[in-house]
Amino acid sequence: MTNNNNNDNPEIVHKVIHIGVTPCDPSMLEMLPPEIRSLIAKDVQIGANGPEVKKEEEKPEPKPKKIKFDYKMVNCNQNLKELTDKLKASDVKQYGILLYGVSGSGKSHYAQWLAQELKMPFIKKRCSDLIDKFVGESEKRIRAAFEEAKEKKAVLLFDEADSFLFDRKYADREHEVMSVNEFLTQMEDHPYPFIMTTNLKDKIDKASLRRFVFKIKYDYMKPENINAGIKTYFGKDFKLTDNQIKEFKYLCAGDFKVAKQKMDILEHGQYTNELIYKYLKQEQFEKDIDEGSPNIKF
Repeated sequence: MTNNNNNDNPEIVHKVIHIGVTPCDPSMLEMLPPEIRSLIAKDVQIGANGPEVKKEEEKPEPKPKKIKFDYKMVNCNQNLKELTDKLKASDVKQYGILLYGVSGSGKSHYAQWLAQELKMPFIKKRCSDLIDKFVGESEKRIRAAFEEAKEKKAVLLFDEADSFLFDRKYADREHEVMSVNEFLTQMEDHPYPFIMTTNLKDKIDKASLRRFVFKIKYDYMKPENINAGIKTYFGKDFKLTDNQIKEFKYLCAGDFKVAKQKMDILEHGQYTNELIYKYLKQEQFEKDIDEGSPNIKF
């Protein structure tokens, strides 16, 4: 008795295997049973040169996580909410912003949040991304950073600007002067927002200051900033006394982040007013600030 099951036919099986591997005459599919043709159709497209394997559909890139920013925590000489709203409404995108002041006060975080609010890509560069020991290489990297931001129409952040945009009168070598000159040239004509942060404004080159349309000074938190920080990081159910808050002269937004991380680890995420006070006090104490320093202003 003859077996009519095509699946057992070596010739048919051989042809089925070949269809998914090499181009062949589309008419070969006509020789296959309907159920096999339907299976092949899921993985094979018939083109002018024979069957072609379907390409997998590219999965869309996941959306970046939305950045949260509490401008009420920031003590600076500019209303950041008002400034951000006006920048969003403006058609002008060619400007520089200098964010300077105490360490840990949220300068870089604001830069990233601003890019999000402007609906622009964000590029961050550090000193290690720009400075090279070989003559001429630093200038190339600086130029490339601005070109990348121009190509992507991105907000460009340079963190710790005093490391590479230092005052040229302190330069020890000619190539250091050349790298600062390159920065100044690129800043002059860059068509999109660029932001630089520094804890040491007095150390950056004076000629750079006129390239910044906005110069925003960050300082230690005031009582209202501290209250906002407690609400943001620990919840609205917690509050320190006025006398406790008066003890905090040198707190920054970054101190709240570290205090919360410590409490999540050491206190298993259990928050109380006294624990919040204790851990914030510890962060301030560890700064070891000399209150007699001329750089400290009350």
